[in-house]
Amino acid sequence: FLKKIESSRKNLREAAIPLVGFECQIEPPKAVYNPYTARQVGVYYPLNPAELPKALQATKKAWPSWRKTSACERAKILEDFADKLDQERERFIALLVDEAGKTVEDALEEVREAIDFARYYAANARTLFSSEQILSGPTGEQNTLSWRPRGVVLCISPWNFPLAIFLGQVVAALATGNTVVAKPAEQTSMIALRAVQMMRSVGLPDNALQLVIAKGPDVGNVLLPDERIKAVIFTGSTQTGTLISKTLAQRGGEQVPLIAETGGQNCMIVDSTALPEQVVDDVIHSGFQSA
Repeated sequence: FLKKIESSRKNLREAAIPLVGFECQIEPPKAVYNPYTARQVGVYYPLNPAELPKALQATKKAWPSWRKTSACERAKILEDFADKLDQERERFIALLVDEAGKTVEDALEEVREAIDFARYYAANARTLFSSEQILSGPTGEQNTLSWRPRGVVLCISPWNFPLAIFLGQVVAALATGNTVVAKPAEQTSMIALRAVQMMRSVGLPDNALQLVIAKGPDVGNVLLPDERIKAVIFTGSTQTGTLISKTLAQRGGEQVPLIAETGGQNCMIVDSTALPEQVVDDVIHSGFQSA
């Protein structure tokens, strides 16, 4: 197992480029460094900010077709992706070790979590979209509940879980019939690139998911005010999450759903029955595992 990981590390893709549905202009490359060893492991090419509206329009144009794709077909693509990710887990473990500075154990756990996300949302899509749910109501009245996709979803993911959180956001939106503009953390964009390439290899339409490698402020300034963005999924700092919320509110009109996981260190409540040595282990693990 470790030999396979080491072999994968020797054959890593060294350049991350945006994956959009058209020939795009990119900016000069920026170096990517392993945060643990400070060794350069590759480069990424940021998308020119002027190309962001084009990427959004390509994703919007793909939505009607993806929306009409049955929930079972969408789920099958995600399940095939989960299977392939499991088969090639050593390659992603190697990427997580080199680009994100993770230990092999942490990287393995993250790959497993990413696989679980894909299978979880695939299974839920089959259930939620299989038929209308009959609700209770007064005699003679029939009430039903059905689910409909919203349109283009903007997904913004962090560097500390560059595969699991990136895919958790993306597959949730895709499973429910939305198309996605995905903006990963620039310093872990090779991981995101490989994941998107794998999803396309199992049948995901190219324009259903656009990978935008760009600076956070550029994406925020250009895409958040755009009414073609129908929902935002974000994981990151509380400060940035608050800014996103304010920007969406300034659009006026219909409220734009924002699913945000923010913050960093959380409090831990310890009662008198806890073993002190276990508390110390858990606090260190919680506070520094992703450091």
